[in-house]
Amino acid sequence: MKINDKILSIPPYLSTSWENVRALQFRDEVLVIHLKDSESIQIPGLTKETVEQIFHIHSEYLEHQHLDTSKKEPNLFSNPSLLSQDLSDSPVKLGFGFDAFGSPLQHNPDHMNAPDLPEVVLKKISAIAKIIAPEDIQALPKPEPHCNCMHCQIAKAINKEVQVQTDFVSESSEEEIVDEDLTFQQWNIEQTGDQLFNVTNRLDQTEQYRVYLGKPVGCTCGKEGCEHIVAVLKS
Repeated sequence: MKINDKILSIPPYLSTSWENVRALQFRDEVLVIHLKDSESIQIPGLTKETVEQIFHIHSEYLEHQHLDTSKKEPNLFSNPSLLSQDLSDSPVKLGFGFDAFGSPLQHNPDHMNAPDLPEVVLKKISAIAKIIAPEDIQALPKPEPHCNCMHCQIAKAINKEVQVQTDFVSESSEEEIVDEDLTFQQWNIEQTGDQLFNVTNRLDQTEQYRVYLGKPVGCTCGKEGCEHIVAVLKS
């Protein structure tokens, strides 16, 4: 066997790099390795120490992968040509990025063919827009048709998300509202296996953890009784 931060090799069952491993499970004294190609490998007869080593190295790999992804996340203001636009006041001021350069950006037809902003950036803007958007939808910044400048891309994302939120509220306005409905759910829970769950931050899709509710209960964040385990139990 060869088990380190790059390779998981357990002859004659499996030999692969960690980047090909989607999840781990241990049930009925058998280690189940779920691969990213949807195949699952079952490995019996491993010692408790070996299983613990494999889970530990896998959790460290996931943490390092998350840190690397965060460092590589595109910067909203990484394109200097888009930042040369005129700035003006707007009813909606987003909580990150803009204040460092002044007021939110204004429509600029000179950049109507600008490249698309990264999807992860637009999702973050949309998530924040749901929280800070004004009550009057008409006060939101308006995109120009057939324009792809930074202002119009952001305005389209904000208007789309806020409109969806408004439609949802309108449809459910006659329903009884309980205290739980007023609580913002930060974590998105997805079951990926037997007692195995993916936990993703709704405001930051790159922040992900894996929670196992078997024995022992654990999370890849490494903390006992963490909020990710609590979120899964509440779900």
